[in-house]
Amino acid sequence: MLISQNLTPMKDTQLSKVINLRWAGGGFLPANQAADDLADQLRNNEVVSFLEVTKRDLSFHRNYMALLGYIYDYLPPKFRNAVPKDKFYFWLKHLKGQYDVVYTFKDGTSLIEYQSIAFGNMSEKRFHEYVKNQLPWIYEDVIGAFYTGEIKNTIIENIEIDFEKFMNKL
Repeated sequence: MLISQNLTPMKDTQLSKVINLRWAGGGFLPANQAADDLADQLRNNEVVSFLEVTKRDLSFHRNYMALLGYIYDYLPPKFRNAVPKDKFYFWLKHLKGQYDVVYTFKDGTSLIEYQSIAFGNMSEKRFHEYVKNQLPWIYEDVIGAFYTGEIKNTIIENIEIDFEKFMNKL
């Protein structure tokens, strides 16, 4: 599985854990070493569940995370020291309130689950629209929290230019 239900950022090293199966008319056959290893560990008639991830899902996921990483690099060192790059995505989700409260404890703290973006249900056009709709909020509530005036405008212009480059990689 490449992406968890709440879209955990995936590292390239995790790709070695992807299990590829090939349809052989009457069933699936292992199509890479990870699939062979899994097959060797299973008992006869054991059921294994998978969540389908397409190449498009992976492409959108990588593209979106790369864009967020690019935006993160514009943030001041004080912020980057407080929020690690691999947690920036969750920081954005939390800031925007894109989570569901699963349980509220007696002390008032909450157990939350971040909402999924569901790239698998998006066309390329919908993905482009989704990201394009996120950017104004990021410009005002994230970039605007640290920069103003010409510096802010220059950062936004650079992100807009590179956003198109990111989209052309799809």
